[in-house]
Amino acid sequence: MANKAGRLISMLLICIYLLTNPAQAAAPAVKAHSAILMDAKTGQVLYDKNANRHSAPASTTKIITAIIAIESGRMEETVKVSPRAAATRGSSMHLYSGQELTLRELLTGLMLRSGNDAAVAIAEHLAGSVDAFVEIMNRRAREIGAFNSNFRNPHGLSAAGHYSSAFDLAWLARYALALPAFADIVNTKETEIEWLDRSGRERDVNLRNTNKLLWMFEDADGVKTGTTGEAGPCLVSSATRGSQKLIAVVLNDPSRWVDSMQLLKYGFDVYELYSFAEHGEVLASIGVEHGLHTEVDILVAAPAALVATTADFAEISVEVDLPETIKAPIFKGQKVGEIIFFVRDKAVKTVDLVAAKDVEEKTIARTLFNQLLRAFRYLAGWGLL
Repeated sequence: MANKAGRLISMLLICIYLLTNPAQAAAPAVKAHSAILMDAKTGQVLYDKNANRHSAPASTTKIITAIIAIESGRMEETVKVSPRAAATRGSSMHLYSGQELTLRELLTGLMLRSGNDAAVAIAEHLAGSVDAFVEIMNRRAREIGAFNSNFRNPHGLSAAGHYSSAFDLAWLARYALALPAFADIVNTKETEIEWLDRSGRERDVNLRNTNKLLWMFEDADGVKTGTTGEAGPCLVSSATRGSQKLIAVVLNDPSRWVDSMQLLKYGFDVYELYSFAEHGEVLASIGVEHGLHTEVDILVAAPAALVATTADFAEISVEVDLPETIKAPIFKGQKVGEIIFFVRDKAVKTVDLVAAKDVEEKTIARTLFNQLLRAFRYLAGWGLL
């Protein structure tokens, strides 16, 4: 709860900062019903048009399906395609019942060809049924932080109660792009996989990415297209320039390619990333009073970075608020300080600093127990016990 509250406070400070420090150039007027531009490292929202509105996500749904497949650790397992999977309507890998492929090959077809048949095959293999997989999808989405979504299938075909939002899709893409397997697949323009056709002959099948932005925008490196009658044309895209990665989402947008490029270009032209420390980095060690250890390492709890307009970038300063010592007991993950970002002497963001490990209080009983334990190990090592 403390971490969640801290994140909310930081986001509020960022929002106030962005509202009171307008960007140097006007944001593009996109045609999407809802859209968002997000910095991938910090999660800062740089552009918002109805970003939390419930929308049909079409095949951008497959981002969460891919996350679950990758995190299963079963990528090299062989999957047998069921009649139900093979008969799935819409965009397809053209799988047939009884066909066998690896989960990795199905995942490639899922994200490049947007295979709905691949989505069902993955769901059935990993969870036993589509319904069971959908439960996993919704639970995992909430764990990642997509609280404004509800999925009813693994592929995104229109269904009652199946919805997401531009913010949630950007947030899921941000998480997914940190997975090397996901980032590699969605940045692939074209590839081939080998499979046996119905007559048992080997052949190469070409998979060409439906994301045209990979050819249209030099810095593009993902993520996923989607189109249904209800959802309209949708696109979750990402691009990297230097150390900065941006994620753009446009939903129900007849100009999805142009609008996505405009959003990404706007982000790179107007904003810069100021990075102070990485998530999990040991920033310092501080002394421990009355502890079994005399000091404890202090970790950065989230990326300590800030996105600011080019005009404000030179005005950023950082303060580390950390005590010289702390009293035991200390618990792993306990907040002990924070990093504070300032723009023109105004605080705009905080990042928690936390203890890297537990440190027990040094009591007489604990000291005696540790001495006895060391003696036991010493004697046992010499074979005297």
